Amino acid sequence: MSFKSIALSVFCLSITFAYCDTNILGNPDCENGTEVWGGRSCEISAASSPVHSGSGSIKVTGRDSNWQGIRQSIFGKIREGKAYQVSGWVRLDNSPNDTIAISVEQQDEGGTRYMNVGSAKATDKEWVKISGEFTLEVNGALSVLDVYFEGPAPGVNFYIDDANFYGPEVVADDTIKAKPTGKAVIDVSKRYQKIEGIGASGAFRTRELVTQKDKDKLYELLFKDLTLDIFRIRNTYDINSTDFNDSIEIVKRAKEIIGPDLKIMISPWTPPARMKSNGNTIGGTLAKKDGKYVYDEFAKWWYESLKAYSKAGVKADYITIQNEPDFEAAYDSCVFAATEDANIAGYDKATEAVWQKLNAEMGSAMPKMLDPETMGFTNVEAFIKEIDDLSHTYGYAHHLYGCTGCAEVPDRYIPKMKSFRKFNSQHGNKPVFQTEFEDKPETWTGAMNTVILMHNSFVIEEAASYLYWDLFWNVGSGLISITAPDNYIINPAYYAFKHYSAFIDSGFQRVDASSDNSGLRISAYISADGKKLTAVIINTTANTDIELKLALGNFSISKGEVYRSSETEKCVKVGSYDGAGALKLPAYSVTTLALSSGG
Repeated sequence: MSFKSIALSVFCLSITFAYCDTNILGNPDCENGTEVWGGRSCEISAASSPVHSGSGSIKVTGRDSNWQGIRQSIFGKIREGKAYQVSGWVRLDNSPNDTIAISVEQQDEGGTRYMNVGSAKATDKEWVKISGEFTLEVNGALSVLDVYFEGPAPGVNFYIDDANFYGPEVVADDTIKAKPTGKAVIDVSKRYQKIEGIGASGAFRTRELVTQKDKDKLYELLFKDLTLDIFRIRNTYDINSTDFNDSIEIVKRAKEIIGPDLKIMISPWTPPARMKSNGNTIGGTLAKKDGKYVYDEFAKWWYESLKAYSKAGVKADYITIQNEPDFEAAYDSCVFAATEDANIAGYDKATEAVWQKLNAEMGSAMPKMLDPETMGFTNVEAFIKEIDDLSHTYGYAHHLYGCTGCAEVPDRYIPKMKSFRKFNSQHGNKPVFQTEFEDKPETWTGAMNTVILMHNSFVIEEAASYLYWDLFWNVGSGLISITAPDNYIINPAYYAFKHYSAFIDSGFQRVDASSDNSGLRISAYISADGKKLTAVIINTTANTDIELKLALGNFSISKGEVYRSSETEKCVKVGSYDGAGALKLPAYSVTTLALSSGG
């Protein structure tokens, strides 16, 4: 041990036996590339020049908003009520001068807060230090805590190096370590929500699929092998005829493969440009005529859309009137406020106008309406509270974006899921549809995060449906990436997602399942006739293989099959199961039991 290390240890012991002031950031000097750092809706990359010290810094690029930058989670690392000294060295890349700030994003039961810690005028000629102080004060349960660098104008790239978040580090309590053995119980007499279905979206990249040379095989992989219950398409009627026709072809092939029970959800990214405030499908809100928003015209377009899809052979089972109404994107989008003001149309009036039009024209044949399909949890409750008549809403829909770092750590959603479940119990207790989310499907880590997030959605939020965002996409995304007209890649998330989609059908009901092993997550689902039982078991540990003894209450096994995915296995059948013996669950894997009763 060096003299410096000995001195530091003596100093720490002299002030406290539990804490020592230290830099709680990981990879603070950026010598390990981008390790533990992440982009806030932009790109980050390792740089070897310029550097403030050492041999590395991190470059931030691809920014189209001031708030975008580079972040690191400090969740669970700092003490409440203690002051921390925060600093970092920054330098601009493609602008002579601009302001860069250090901020903290905090999410707890009081909502989301963005707190500025310090800022400085940066240049592209030399490194500048930003510094400030931060003290954590929490309202209820904390779910997100990130430190991040932000602030230059959109399009301005910048570098960071030698960041510090200095203060008393938390000494974590001894955690309950996962054991190599465990017990689990499934009790089919205790029942929860009914499952509407598990599915995915084919809302974009339709041309790549219908022109793929091996599309017959792709259709089998996408629909037969995954056995989707719900397929979500984009409403492009009177907007994009090519996409409209491609979507019709895909739905027809999917129904040929799966059968008529495949349910179709239709969501628009925008109405036609003629109905928009800016005369453009990108951005804006509904237009006004004679000082009033064109809700009736919007409702008529919806009715005409459904007629056109039906005439082409596609009947909608569910609709959402607007994809992410709370988000103005740089692509097709249309913003609504929870209730209208002078500048933005009201979601409440729009959804009521659509319901009234469809009910008048279609009666009981109208599709089920889901509201409000917000970008995430942030605005979902505010939108629901303003809906004119909740009896017109069949189910509540939302996405899972807008939670920084939650894709990498799915448990950060848990407080929001619990809060929304409570809200739902007070506002009709309607089926909940998670209708869009994806993250890093091309990695096994991303695949595992997907199944953990699905588990949390079904068990904690009690969602009735979970839809993966991109069933197919181009390079780097999608359950299947269509990389060329004659080539495609099946991503790891495909196999992980299949553990739910291929073994849990519409009409199943979640039943009680629990385990005494902290490294496992288990959920179980029974068919409407009581003859099929599916259990999905996730071993979340990095290095611990677990043998699990499973007890079944009120279910007699006549046939059982075991399917498993890991970094080296792709939802393969690894054996049979008759209720005796232990299940072998390798570290960082997902296992599905497909059980039958009565032959």
